[in-house]
Amino acid sequence: MNFEGLIPVIKCQHIEQTLEFYQQALRYIIIRKTETEAGLQWAYIKSDNTFLMLQKNTNSMDSSDDSFSELSQDLSQDLSEKLSANSTQATNILLHFYTGDVAAQRQFMAAKGIMVGQLEDTAYHIRQFFVEDPEGNKIVIGQDIKNQLS
Repeated sequence: MNFEGLIPVIKCQHIEQTLEFYQQALRYIIIRKTETEAGLQWAYIKSDNTFLMLQKNTNSMDSSDDSFSELSQDLSQDLSEKLSANSTQATNILLHFYTGDVAAQRQFMAAKGIMVGQLEDTAYHIRQFFVEDPEGNKIVIGQDIKNQLS
């Protein structure tokens, strides 16, 4: 069996701001979205050959068992309180975008008022900088510089 692709889904507390960040910083466009009276719930976005999905994090689980639902909400609230007590957000995912001109991408983002890190060269021949989206997700923008070093 072969996979046809991978599309990361970012759970968002502030989906509108996060969508605006990806549109402004990385030139994503909306392919599809779901809105309700409560506002934007989901967006499928694309920039060049990269895709992302943004999903509003509701912190509640649909269940016909009210006691299970209450327990889930209590556990979710406890976890949220513990995470907010920490000054740093734990994450297992780092979004790494590659570009042909990392300096120009950094300059573009800085001109839009986005806080960007310094350019650095890695031991594995990537020139990169770090940025954070409104949800606190860490993003690396990098460029392969191996051929430039020869």
